[in-house]
Amino acid sequence: MDFSGRLWLFRAMDTFFFRDASPFNAGEGGQTGARSMFPPFMSTLQGAVRITLAAERGWAPERPEEWPPELGTPDDLGRVELRGPYLLKGEVLLFPMSLHILHKEDPAGGKGTYARLKPGEEVKCDLGRVRLPVSQNSLSGAKPLEDAWLDVEGMQDVLNGGLPGSNHVYRTDRLWREENRVGIERDKKSRTAAEKKLYSCVHIRPQKELVLAVLVSGIPEDWHPGAGRVVRLGGEGRMARVEVKRQGVELPDAPELKPAGGVVRFTVTLITPGRYAVEKMPEVIRKGPPGVPGECVSACIGKLLTVGGWDSLKRRSRPAEPVIPAGSTWFFEANESDLAEIMSLHRKTDGTNWGYGQMLLGRWEE
Repeated sequence: MDFSGRLWLFRAMDTFFFRDASPFNAGEGGQTGARSMFPPFMSTLQGAVRITLAAERGWAPERPEEWPPELGTPDDLGRVELRGPYLLKGEVLLFPMSLHILHKEDPAGGKGTYARLKPGEEVKCDLGRVRLPVSQNSLSGAKPLEDAWLDVEGMQDVLNGGLPGSNHVYRTDRLWREENRVGIERDKKSRTAAEKKLYSCVHIRPQKELVLAVLVSGIPEDWHPGAGRVVRLGGEGRMARVEVKRQGVELPDAPELKPAGGVVRFTVTLITPGRYAVEKMPEVIRKGPPGVPGECVSACIGKLLTVGGWDSLKRRSRPAEPVIPAGSTWFFEANESDLAEIMSLHRKTDGTNWGYGQMLLGRWEE
């Protein structure tokens, strides 16, 4: 791929907890609680990366003046360039299932059947006159697989205009499981449990060989940590072992896009969440990521997520912002004269060094 760097692997030492936008309501009854977002957003992982890098250079919380300026500020990554996060199961790189792929369960317990969505005929609805996604082949009862992942071969099949084989699809229950936990607030003076301060949360326990991966670049080679480093990652005091490898990640290739009648038809699929300016979000949903040539004729967008985080300098939560989930896919038509510009978008991000909005190109046909 075009991005060179070291691959950081974060392996849970027990469980992970990456809090979603739901609040901790201490003392309330019931079994609901704060859920865990997995995989986490880069806004969480970048903190672990930069704090680890700073500690390698001699920084400590009690010595804030020794923070390396190359590592930026709470809102600026400085020279650090990041890509991901990605999931790896052993050596298998995984991507969120593209949302224009449907699946129908087999009542007999088999692997089920897959179908693709593509832009349908123009219709009039509450959005105006638009082309809504329709199934290429009738498959009653089929729906998007929001709890599934594709390996490189499966994603390549989808980008090429086909369907993934069942052996290239990984359901979430093969990758991790959720664990309900109950916590208490401790009175710091008495060192006993505070009254009516119970809370509940949901942790993530990764299955064997499942790790979080982040590509890190922009810093000197000797800044990367050595083997055996253990870091705090996420909430609830969770710990992870860090391993740094001299390798990248092999993303799928762009398919051959063949113009027909002077028009290039292609898809843009996010493999990392899309974080755009809040005021631009409606336009991105309707017209696609900024900078893509041509016209967006239809889209399959997942439910918006919320990214926040913790400002360690100001000791408070960051404002929550909407994020388009990975797997979201837009269908485009463009002039064949834009083909070179279109192809250059494959594997690109939103233009920042945070790794958000990384895109893969695919093809579709009328």
